[in-house]
Amino acid sequence: MTWYQNYPHSVYWPEPIECLYQVTGGQRFGTPLAPKAPHLSTLDALFIAEVMSLPHRPWGVVTWVAEMFGVSRQAIYALAERVRQRTSLPPRTAPVIPSDERRRLQRTALTAAFPGKMAIRPIQEVLQEAFGFTRSVGWISELLTEAGARAGRLLAEAPLASLGPVLVVRDEKFFQNKPILMVIEPVSAAILGLWALPDRQAETWALALTELTDRGLQIAGVVEDMARMYDKSQDLADLDLPSQKDVWHVLRDAGQLLKDLERRTYRAMKKSHDLEKKLQKAWDDARFDQYVAAVEEEEHHLRLHQELSQWLFHLADAFELVDERSGEIRDREINGWLLDEVIQALAAIEIPEVQRFARRLRRHRSALLTFLDWLTLRLQPFYEQLTQFLPAPADQNRFTRLVARFWRLLQALTNGRTHVRTWLDDLSQELETWFAFYPQLRPLAQLLTQALDAAIRSSAMIENINGLLAQFLVNRRSFRNDVTRQNYLNLFALWHNMRPFARGKRQGQSPYQRAGIDLGSDDWLTLLGYPPAI
Repeated sequence: MTWYQNYPHSVYWPEPIECLYQVTGGQRFGTPLAPKAPHLSTLDALFIAEVMSLPHRPWGVVTWVAEMFGVSRQAIYALAERVRQRTSLPPRTAPVIPSDERRRLQRTALTAAFPGKMAIRPIQEVLQEAFGFTRSVGWISELLTEAGARAGRLLAEAPLASLGPVLVVRDEKFFQNKPILMVIEPVSAAILGLWALPDRQAETWALALTELTDRGLQIAGVVEDMARMYDKSQDLADLDLPSQKDVWHVLRDAGQLLKDLERRTYRAMKKSHDLEKKLQKAWDDARFDQYVAAVEEEEHHLRLHQELSQWLFHLADAFELVDERSGEIRDREINGWLLDEVIQALAAIEIPEVQRFARRLRRHRSALLTFLDWLTLRLQPFYEQLTQFLPAPADQNRFTRLVARFWRLLQALTNGRTHVRTWLDDLSQELETWFAFYPQLRPLAQLLTQALDAAIRSSAMIENINGLLAQFLVNRRSFRNDVTRQNYLNLFALWHNMRPFARGKRQGQSPYQRAGIDLGSDDWLTLLGYPPAI
């Protein structure tokens, strides 16, 4: 019995591989075709060469042959070539695919990757099911790499100067412990820059910002979190841009502080309750003293929780654009006063974590309300035009508050607060009454809502795109190198910028369309050189 007859794997291949393999067993005399593998016979060498000459090799067959005959994959390829040169076996050639079918094959593979989120192996199965044959891992990988390189050139040629002065949001995410830096335009959700870089230090971010400005982008301000390297990167890039620190992260951390205090309060309540039950069973003076101390601790935590909860509510109110009840549009003076009161009150709470949080708010205090300065600038054209149609200040104030409150409640409805729907219906009817008497106010209402949408306070949009990117990267265990990683990100960025939104206020338009960027086609695959088959 030879070694391969006891091989632990039982593999059965369809014709012609299986039948040929079954007759290769027998005597082992060696073959001059493989002088360094004396355990192979001439019949084995011919079988290996025949398998390698198949026009459509089954997936995994080369690895299987290498394992079954105890040689490396490189030796398999070399042996097949040696046999072909010494015999009449024809070289392995791929069938000729018509150009139309080849384009459909390429578009199907790229569509399976974006938006299909498929890795290479599932793409092979899709091609097999759709076309009756598939392509190799290398072919699909090279298609993605080549298309990614073209996507990178298209993204670099996008006319960013046509955007005019814009606010940008920047953030980073990690994949396999390597950072991915992203810059977007939040109103259109267009990705302006997406880089796979070795680190996220201030110098690296400075180079990223410089690249965007060199491409003609006019950055009017930056929305970012409180990472220290962000401010330094502006200095290194010779930029002096107004910065808005992300309030979403601030409110998230505030909510975590409240949850931590809730847990402490529940533990204190449980401790006093357990001591009370023990005292009811058997009186003990020492245990009673413990109970009194536990009750005092419980009351102390309840008081702190109530105080912290109240001031965190005011903190969220300090970051509001529009008062939900009255429709009043906030300004820096009002919100700044409220934020100062919150910081002072939080600093007085005797919890180290809360006091550190208060110090962080004080350090970034001015950059937390920059969005109100941006809003003031955007509201000037609205007020100038409103005065022409509504000269009375009382009418101006009433109409402005009505539109602003409608916008604020619509944001609440989008975030899941369905109980405001009745209020929205009432406000909508009131607005339609205004428009019936003053039709020219309808575009002014749209101008006001656009100004409110453009007053960016958080990096929520870039977090959404990061979450979308994570869904694609989860199927990518690794990249061959940094070039293939960047090319994959290029494909994602181009696909995202060219895809029309399926729902929401951006429905039916792609980010590039909303940003006014025209690359010559609305089909991202056509731009890459893979037009639809005729």
